[in-house]
Amino acid sequence: MTKYIITFLIIAVSLVSCSKDDQTKSVEYLVIGLKKPFTIVMLDDEGSSITQDITPDSTINNWTYSKIYDMTRGEVVYLYIKTTENIDEVPRTFNAGIRIDNKFQYQRKGSDNINSENLYEVKMSGIVPL
Repeated sequence: MTKYIITFLIIAVSLVSCSKDDQTKSVEYLVIGLKKPFTIVMLDDEGSSITQDITPDSTINNWTYSKIYDMTRGEVVYLYIKTTENIDEVPRTFNAGIRIDNKFQYQRKGSDNINSENLYEVKMSGIVPL
């Protein structure tokens, strides 16, 4: 009887540990092509809001900001960008998004809002897919 219990426990533990790997996803917050300073707000792997003021290296074309977290399926992802740079001009190389396991799940190529202070804003949110 104890052999069956030990065998059952070993199988149960191995199944649980295998399913945990499937639930963790690589989440990347990505901003490409801004030349002026901008503010970014995102959620980290603890669900906390992180705010950073970024000054891009304007000498590099298609400058990229990227931050990667390991997050669990079903967790909320959020990205907010605020800048004085006109990201709606054409042609522009601006691109912002949330990539999950190297696939864009949420993406913007222009602003969502221009407020009275001529600040361009981009907002996106969603969940890590199941």
